[in-house]
Amino acid sequence: MISFLIHKVRRAVGAASFTGLLLSFWVQPAAAADTTAVQINYDPIVAALDSMVSQCYIQRLCSPNPMISCFGEKEVPAYADDIYRKRIEKIQSPIPLTFNDEVKQYINLYGLQKRALTERVMGLAQLYFPLYEQILDQQQLPLEFKYLSVVESALNPTAVSPVGASGLWQFMLATGKMYGLQVTSYTDDRRDPVKSTYAACQYFKDMYAIYNDWLLVIASYNCGPGNVNRAIARSGGKRTFWEISPYLPRETRGYVPAFIAVTYLMNYTAEHNLTAVEPLVNYFEVDTVMVNHRIDLHQAAAAINVPYEVLSYLNPVYKRGIIPESETAYVLRMPTNRMNQYLANEATLIQPPIETLQQPETAETGTYVNEQVRKTHRVKKGEHLLVIANKYNCSVNDLKRWNNLRSTRLQTGQQLKVYVNVPKKVEPVAVASKPKETVASISTSDTLATTTPDSSAQTVSVAAVMTINTNRIQDPGTMYHVVAPGDTLWKIAQRYEGLTVEKIKEINQLESNELKIGTRLKVGTGG
Repeated sequence: MISFLIHKVRRAVGAASFTGLLLSFWVQPAAAADTTAVQINYDPIVAALDSMVSQCYIQRLCSPNPMISCFGEKEVPAYADDIYRKRIEKIQSPIPLTFNDEVKQYINLYGLQKRALTERVMGLAQLYFPLYEQILDQQQLPLEFKYLSVVESALNPTAVSPVGASGLWQFMLATGKMYGLQVTSYTDDRRDPVKSTYAACQYFKDMYAIYNDWLLVIASYNCGPGNVNRAIARSGGKRTFWEISPYLPRETRGYVPAFIAVTYLMNYTAEHNLTAVEPLVNYFEVDTVMVNHRIDLHQAAAAINVPYEVLSYLNPVYKRGIIPESETAYVLRMPTNRMNQYLANEATLIQPPIETLQQPETAETGTYVNEQVRKTHRVKKGEHLLVIANKYNCSVNDLKRWNNLRSTRLQTGQQLKVYVNVPKKVEPVAVASKPKETVASISTSDTLATTTPDSSAQTVSVAAVMTINTNRIQDPGTMYHVVAPGDTLWKIAQRYEGLTVEKIKEINQLESNELKIGTRLKVGTGG
């Protein structure tokens, strides 16, 4: 069984990580040796950092007045190589950390060229590192592995690589499934901080069982064990990263030095005058609640008075902003100080079954409907349909259908039609809270002739009168409510005096809280 697992890992994990893409860079030394600059044509490590710029909600998650360092405002220290070497030697870790020219290049990248973005990563670390440390300690792994996620995704849980790797730990779809990460139309476990971290830990342990060397484990996370095995063979059987490095793919030669550089800088932020951009919420200010009903995160955010971007960022696993209904409960994360507010409003947030959401909701105050808006996407170099589908929360088949595509091949600059759901608030429809004195008779043509003290006789359809939910239909001694889009048992109970959810279920012999549009419910008796 173990050999079978190792065989599958060798075949499927090769493209497991975000930075396992084509990492090709060339070095052009600067005039001063202490500030050697890395000139990079295409570097996935840089792309991961730069991706934060395009993720506006990540920036909104940070404080409104961040102290972002820049060359004109803060001193940017530079040190001699001996100082770097001694500092790295002082870091106590079972992972062998070495200083050399390759490591120095990435110290300059993170500490000099991408300085402001590194400070944002330091802020986001306050949200993720305590979680990483707890899981790594539980799994008896070196805590320094938490820095690998910085190299992988710049702590962006929704980052998607050009080849489709996703999440904080950048798992490919097939590799994620091997480690228990499920992906559906509504959820992606690769984006779940807890599940994906456990999966990454299991991968580290599997690879350590093969190589018994932590740097080779890190290298295999980038290029896959197959490439590591070939490098070992070509080196004549050498068993350390630095010995087999010349035989590894070019991107992996930079991947391990980048990890060491991040580990160094995160331990010596003060010495490099790096200041974390404080997040609006950190790990110890987030609480969780279990949910097994369908809930729209837009409405949940409005109910607890937090920006949707913040709630969405804390729950990146939900690709469409919706928690699907399931027998297995899902986790909803939110700021701790909003938990009581959520619990007080939870009943109003439960959505009707999925088939009812396809019809417009127009009768409830403060409700939202998804309005489809057409947009145009221009294909960038290296993009394919899966990447674009993940970006717009749709499927590859959707893209092919919208654009009449017969194959998955795309050309740089090609324009694609995409349709996105934009939440739109529905204005409330005025409905009388209590019926006026009404004399009603049902005609054979399914209409009601109604007469009120201040109006003349008028004819309306039975369906229209039933929507008002206060007219006696068929049985003169019974009052009925016809389920409208957006109705829940709790909402219906609030409209009728003396009703509760349990009473509605009892008098209508309902076994669950699910409702279908058009269902007629008994809500009381007349007199």
